[in-house]
Amino acid sequence: MKKKAIITFVFAAITMGVWAQNTDDRQESDTKKVESLSAPVDSVPAQYPGGTEALIKFLSKNIQYPAKAERYGVEGRVIMNIIVDADGTIKDISATNCEIVRFNSTKFAQETQAKQKELKELFAKQFAKEGFRVIRKMPKWIPGTINGKNIRTKYRIPITFRCPD
Repeated sequence: MKKKAIITFVFAAITMGVWAQNTDDRQESDTKKVESLSAPVDSVPAQYPGGTEALIKFLSKNIQYPAKAERYGVEGRVIMNIIVDADGTIKDISATNCEIVRFNSTKFAQETQAKQKELKELFAKQFAKEGFRVIRKMPKWIPGTINGKNIRTKYRIPITFRCPD
């Protein structure tokens, strides 16, 4: 049985990028191209239904701490990158910066150097895999808009796994 992970999720750590895809850019004049790159006046980023608090609640409820990671007292962090499409669906999920930030050195010391490296890689992959699993369960988001038109939005969601002990 897997225990729930204790998740550190800091709103200030969420970063997002917003861009509109305009297929007519190639046909516009150079002046119009420059104007289209300026910051839009009326832009609203995509958001999880219910806002940031609901997103934190969803992640806290659904993320499971990998059992083997708990046995070794491993804690880690993964950055999940997602694209919220113009219709609110989540696409292009990827994980970056999967890292182990803490582990039980006594238990790790019982392993060979090669085994320690293998275990750290395994745990980083497990944290990323769990991030993928949970993000795939998310409902559609409220799409971002620029000047009233739905757009694709890029998000980075940091998830920190802390040992439940």
